[in-house]
Amino acid sequence: MSWDSQARPPGQPGAGMMTGQRSGGPMQGHSGFAGPPMQGAPPSMPHQNMVGPPMQAGPPAAGHAAMPGQPGGPAGMQGHPGAGQGQHQQPPNMMPPSSPAGPRPMQGQMAGPPGAGSMAGPGAGRMAGPGAGQMAGPGAGQMAGPGAGQMAGPGAGQMGQMAGPRPGSAPSQQPPGGPMQSQPGFAGPPMQGVPPSMPHQNMAGPPMHAGPPAAGHAAMQGQPGGPNSAQGHPSMGPGPGQQQPPNMMPPSSHAGPPPMQGHPGAGQMAGPPGVGPGAGHMAGPPPMGGAVQMAGPGAGQMAGPGAGQMAGPGAGQMAGPGAGQMAGPGAGQMAGPGAGQMAGPGAGPAAPQQRISPESTPHPLAVWQADSDLYTGKTFYTNTPSMVPPLPMTSCHIVDQGNCSSRFMRSTLYNVPVAQEILHNCNIPLGLSIQPFAKVPQRENTIYVVNNGDTGPVRCRRCKGYINPHVSFVDGGRKFVCNLCNFANEVPDHYQCQLDQHGRRLDASERPELSYGSVEFLATTDYCKESKWPEPPAYIFLIEVTYQSVSSGLLNLLSRMLRLIFDELPKDTGEQKSKVRIGLATFDNTVHFYNLKASLAQPQMMVVADVNDVFLPLLDGFLVDVEESSSLIEAVLQELPNMYRETRETTSCLGPAVQAGLEALKAAGCAGKLFVFSSSMPKGDMPGMLKNREDRALFRTDKEKNLYAPQNPFYPDLGANCVKQGACIEMFNCSTASFVDIATMSSMVSATGGEIHLYPYFNIQTDGERLVKDLAHSVGRQTGFDAVMRVRCSSGLRATDFWGNLHMNNTTDVLLAGVDCDKAISVEVKYDDKLGEEGAQAYYQVALLYTSVGGQRRLRLHNLAVSCTKQLAEVYRCADMDTIMNMFLKKAVRKLQDTPYKSIRGHLLEQSIALLACYRKECSEPASGARLILPEALKLLPLYVCSLIKCEAVCAQSDSRIDDKAWLMHQVTCMPVTASVPYLYPTVMPVHTARPDDKGLPAPIRCYYEALQQEGIYLLENGFVLILWLGRFTHPAWVKDVFGVHSLAEIDTEKFGKLQVFDNPTSTRLRAIVAQLLARRSHCMKMVVVLQGSQKEALLRRHLCEDGGGEGTPSYMDLLCHIHKEIRNALA
Repeated sequence: MSWDSQARPPGQPGAGMMTGQRSGGPMQGHSGFAGPPMQGAPPSMPHQNMVGPPMQAGPPAAGHAAMPGQPGGPAGMQGHPGAGQGQHQQPPNMMPPSSPAGPRPMQGQMAGPPGAGSMAGPGAGRMAGPGAGQMAGPGAGQMAGPGAGQMAGPGAGQMGQMAGPRPGSAPSQQPPGGPMQSQPGFAGPPMQGVPPSMPHQNMAGPPMHAGPPAAGHAAMQGQPGGPNSAQGHPSMGPGPGQQQPPNMMPPSSHAGPPPMQGHPGAGQMAGPPGVGPGAGHMAGPPPMGGAVQMAGPGAGQMAGPGAGQMAGPGAGQMAGPGAGQMAGPGAGQMAGPGAGQMAGPGAGPAAPQQRISPESTPHPLAVWQADSDLYTGKTFYTNTPSMVPPLPMTSCHIVDQGNCSSRFMRSTLYNVPVAQEILHNCNIPLGLSIQPFAKVPQRENTIYVVNNGDTGPVRCRRCKGYINPHVSFVDGGRKFVCNLCNFANEVPDHYQCQLDQHGRRLDASERPELSYGSVEFLATTDYCKESKWPEPPAYIFLIEVTYQSVSSGLLNLLSRMLRLIFDELPKDTGEQKSKVRIGLATFDNTVHFYNLKASLAQPQMMVVADVNDVFLPLLDGFLVDVEESSSLIEAVLQELPNMYRETRETTSCLGPAVQAGLEALKAAGCAGKLFVFSSSMPKGDMPGMLKNREDRALFRTDKEKNLYAPQNPFYPDLGANCVKQGACIEMFNCSTASFVDIATMSSMVSATGGEIHLYPYFNIQTDGERLVKDLAHSVGRQTGFDAVMRVRCSSGLRATDFWGNLHMNNTTDVLLAGVDCDKAISVEVKYDDKLGEEGAQAYYQVALLYTSVGGQRRLRLHNLAVSCTKQLAEVYRCADMDTIMNMFLKKAVRKLQDTPYKSIRGHLLEQSIALLACYRKECSEPASGARLILPEALKLLPLYVCSLIKCEAVCAQSDSRIDDKAWLMHQVTCMPVTASVPYLYPTVMPVHTARPDDKGLPAPIRCYYEALQQEGIYLLENGFVLILWLGRFTHPAWVKDVFGVHSLAEIDTEKFGKLQVFDNPTSTRLRAIVAQLLARRSHCMKMVVVLQGSQKEALLRRHLCEDGGGEGTPSYMDLLCHIHKEIRNALA
């Protein structure tokens, strides 16, 4: 299959073969290669592919020797994208050659009387014309003799159409799904003139006689794709139930090829993958215009009188007048008088296509590179209408000009349909991904803070929306019209200002709320609980001190590191000192509080033994300032390991401990965070007791959903109580057991806007450093407390469904005990009524009311305007692929709690097929139904859906832990777009190509196993795990430089935790690459070493999203074929 991309709009780089750019302009037509008209071509084929001068006949070819210009020949194959010397690949339904040195035996799939079978007529077959053959010339080549075709001998059936590797060529590569299969076929009668020693030579006998022309595209009976076919490639042909892989050039004419001549009743031959109308491997300019598409079956690779794939008297694969992959008069992709899908009088079936190359399919690397080329080092202005912002991973300077930065809010559509019916037809979800506290590069403007004093921000009286750059002022500036509900409001006297000749306020540039899409207001007491200013938040650290915690080394690690982490407490911009207070408590089967009041000579410990009714035993001295009580804090931390060194208590009262922390915040009258460090599952007769319910046999069954529901209502209810107080929970689970019921714990943590950090089978050597880094990041990152968020939309739209770590008591207000810079909330928007006319705008406003770490009550606003359209093509053109997939992923994870996996997978595929079928039907130009046409902006949809339905957060593997699956579901729920992209398509980097003097990261490669070289070393990362894969032929010197051992066998992959420091360029460069990857993610990823061929290699293969899964999940190629087939069925 060959792919061409939709034309780029004016002002953006042009699209060509496999361009990765997203469209941003008018839609262009779907044409193939445009070249000068072919001689003898009918006028109905104006876009015939390239035509060149007649080629001269070369000397007769001998045996299987490759001629210049062929694969394996001196100059390599001409015209075939990606092929060259020694790279010709064997089609997937061919028999292997009988001998590397000589011609292969003849094996036809059918045997019968003259003229019967897959080919008929003189010169029939893949090669046509007197004496033509794949390697032609009298008596020589794969086919020889007058009228030679692919059929050998009288009545020969369909032949193996490729003679295997030629001298000097590389062996055929195998497809991703596994080794190619050969087609045994049948042997026909001996050919005339063939010596007895060569009874099965692929030689032609007497000329076949042409039958009457075939009508239409009906496949011949007995052939692949025909009515009685049982043979052939498993995914070929355009017939019902058959799939057409996408690797053919687009047909030269939308009107379809002329009828095929051949056997009576013969029509379009359903061939193996990639054979399409007029498709051939011709060199020429990259295809311009058109969507990503694949051509249907039934095309001869080369056509025209006297032309086969290479034709002419005595010709080899490139030879003679009127023949060749770049052919003379009467030849081309579809060439010559009467040439069509099968060319020449008595043309036979289509030639089998070579193996589909993954490199020819749409992939993210090209898209990312194109977007990077477009925006890196440049400025993107947010007020550009109908423009999709840069991709999340593209480094560029974003300037807020009235619309908020895409770092804070992204929309699935930047051209919104004016009516629900249009959106329903295209099946694209309308929604937002909101990251209110997203990190902003230093070179970009920080959010301005506006203080309007006691009056607070100006609001609309009807919808309660806040004033923003999109409101319009009328009546000399005495009124403003709300952009959300179109209500005309009186402007307060203190806020009035004159207007200029364009109706813009004279002071607009001086007021951030009228100039920028993102802004903060200092709130008044009207926005505070009980109309009182809030206290600064507090951080309480709850540490388990059971035997499991002591023996694993967790308690000793925290005692050493917490004092350093306290120095990283967050503070508001401009403040010299953090106002956050801290508290310490420990728990086993009881809860222990520590009095750290600065006036005490030494700390005091108070124990609450009744865990069924916990309370705070001290009101003063539990929450303290770090600097004032520094000596007491250090004393407690130093003494903790000694106090519990001899403990044998194994019972943990985690639930009551969290209740105790909540009571402490209530007593202090403030919001805050509870940092919980757990090493075991709560057991015993106490609130929050849990049982081991691990049962992997339930994976992919209707009962799997039960594994992700809380065991009891204690933890969900506790989470709801924490939200009321503004207590956010950050849990660090460091258990050495196989099951601790993360699904139940997450119901409490997610409701508060917090996060669970999981360290399976905790090992202090391999996980200790990761724990400390994650804790330091969680303590120091920007966080808002006791927050309420509301999303307002233009009249006719409303926010309905929300995904994230949040809690809701009604349908509009999102309650967040805590929200930090790494969390995102997804919102689905639905229609209440029609929007404005074509060219109007729809508006979104996100208002987040929160308490800062400095104790200020603030209101953060993010505003976004998008265009409205009636044109379905414009909806597709301005779709944001990454945001759509982020929403698909979160929807799938939520449905897992009440829907079987198979139903979720089926729904995703149905929605994707309906989305692409609508584009094919309504937006693309008329074209052959055998082509898969993908919208430019959504051409990666099949790949991302393929990855989504088999990612571990959605599809559990048979060897997966239930806790791991539940933790990933918890992480995905609050995942921003910047994190979902690498999760769905992991980054794979060849580190063996990195030079010591390089500064950046190595260029990534495609995410499938065949892309890995056995002598290479690769890093794979997806935001949660970092895998270092070593090929079996890795150079010993590299192993010595990085691991300090002499061979791969000496590397202990089980105990590996981090890279050792060696003073050599190789080690230094690899550690620098790892450090750059870790700096891009919010989690400190665990690093795993995998050796090729080892059992741990299954971990790597699980993340190679383009390959098929080991438990029935499809590969990218398989899914493309399935989607293509279903779209054809839908259109039919």
